[in-house]
Amino acid sequence: MLRNDIRQMLEKSLCYINNFPKISCFVAGLLLKFCFSSDCCCPILLMPAFAVLLHTVRLAPKKRKAFSLGYCFGFGYFWATLYWIANAFRCVGLGNYGYIAVLALVLYISFYPALACLITKLLARTRVQMLILFSITWLLAEYIRGHLFTGFPWNLIGYASYDIPYFAQIADIVSVYGVSFLLMLIISLLTCKKTVIYAVGLCVAICSYGYYKIQENDSSISLYTTPITLVQPSIPQIDKIDTRKFRSNINKMIGLSLRRNSKLNIYKGKRLVIWSEAAINFPVSENSKILKYISKAINDKNTILIIGIDRYDDKNQLYNSAYIVDANGQVVQVYDKRHLLPFGEYIPEFLQKIGLQKLTNGIINFSSGTYPRTVRIDGVSPFELVICYEIAFPGKISDSRDSKWILNITNDAWFGESDGPKQHCRMACFRAIEERKPVARCANNGITCIIDRFGRVIKYLSTNEIGNLIGYMP
Repeated sequence: MLRNDIRQMLEKSLCYINNFPKISCFVAGLLLKFCFSSDCCCPILLMPAFAVLLHTVRLAPKKRKAFSLGYCFGFGYFWATLYWIANAFRCVGLGNYGYIAVLALVLYISFYPALACLITKLLARTRVQMLILFSITWLLAEYIRGHLFTGFPWNLIGYASYDIPYFAQIADIVSVYGVSFLLMLIISLLTCKKTVIYAVGLCVAICSYGYYKIQENDSSISLYTTPITLVQPSIPQIDKIDTRKFRSNINKMIGLSLRRNSKLNIYKGKRLVIWSEAAINFPVSENSKILKYISKAINDKNTILIIGIDRYDDKNQLYNSAYIVDANGQVVQVYDKRHLLPFGEYIPEFLQKIGLQKLTNGIINFSSGTYPRTVRIDGVSPFELVICYEIAFPGKISDSRDSKWILNITNDAWFGESDGPKQHCRMACFRAIEERKPVARCANNGITCIIDRFGRVIKYLSTNEIGNLIGYMP
């Protein structure tokens, strides 16, 4: 009886999909929300979502129809997983107008899944060819999306594999783009009886590699000897931009920086105290009294401060930066963010002429930095410094092979308790796997955490939690 009921339900569903293919593809795209969700992540839903898309594209009578089906799928996919961007507009007083911006973004990036479906329909002659071609064209579409027009590699399908045990470890060989391809290939092959065995074999091989990699190397991790303190004050964005609360915000972060534990009290070497991106979100010079005030308040000759800050250079160009500050309040190194966030940190000049402005305070664009991102401090292993959005770009976060770990400072207070901070953190986990280096992630609000080189979060502060995270890095 149960088998008959399931069969009837599947037949009704298939009939609906055949009669309303565009609506079905849109709904299938919406399902992917649960593959990137902070509350209930179910990567198994990739299977029915893409099964619907592949079925409708295969039956599409015209190439143009295949394109439209891919577009409907992409629209549901990106709308469901990027809705939270609208929260940033509320932080700057634009209310629900942010959904218009999200709509514009989704209308653009939905073109890429549509392009994958169109090329697949054009070139495939058999069903098996279609399954393999779709995996390849999906990979190409994601790669182009991650590079064209400064790139937007957010929520690549490969990131959904993070919650599949051992599968994501293959990223250290093929990067997250390769993981997307392998995941799509397995899902595609599973939709055809003739190719199921190949899909299962490929999945087992990939997971076996991940299992072996972790079991074989877990005990050979280098000694973690550099103590770090990650400060998460969870200051609301509206308070960060309020000049009347500037001093209280600084003192709050100083107070969190002074919290120590017994292990650190007996440690005689250098200690890093890390503040988030734009911890001081007003332009501050390298000789500012503010930096000396902070160093004097912390009052520890072994403490090195890393502070996210805004700064002007000699040519009056504005940068989203990080200062490395010694115990005397002197800046010993500067890193300026290289990969800026479109519309949030800069607007191309031709768009400024028609009245468009960036979302963050002020109408001056940030400039892209040129300084090396590798930080070298006496007594501390060299590490890479990455600011916010830069962590989303595979293969572009490391300048030096001899660096031992990665520091990512960010401010996800713009996005509240949405899926945004979780998605951002997952990207940092994949960078740890790809680079084979642990990652320390410091957020004003969002997810502050320490990630091992296998992408596992081993310590964290959750969204809206006020405190500091104390740990050790290689």
